Amino acid sequence: MPQPPAGDLTPHDRLAASIEKAFADHRRTLTDPDTAEAFLISLGLMRRTLDGALAQGLIDQPAHADLAGMLDGMREATRLLA
Repeated sequence: MPQPPAGDLTPHDRLAASIEKAFADHRRTLTDPDTAEAFLISLGLMRRTLDGALAQGLIDQPAHADLAGMLDGMREATRLLA
């Protein structure tokens, strides 16, 4: 499917393209099911780390919410690139 012009991309689309570029720099792609699965597993581990940091008082609830939102946005990359 052709991509819309860069000016028409949503923030999630731009984030997905940026993540895909990082993987492409390592000769990988999130359109590969195994790579996408490993990416999602890694994001899940990062979420657990954030939850632990919140539970230990290392970050506050607003920071946790902001960071978790960023991870959620990153999770969308696999769907947007499919």
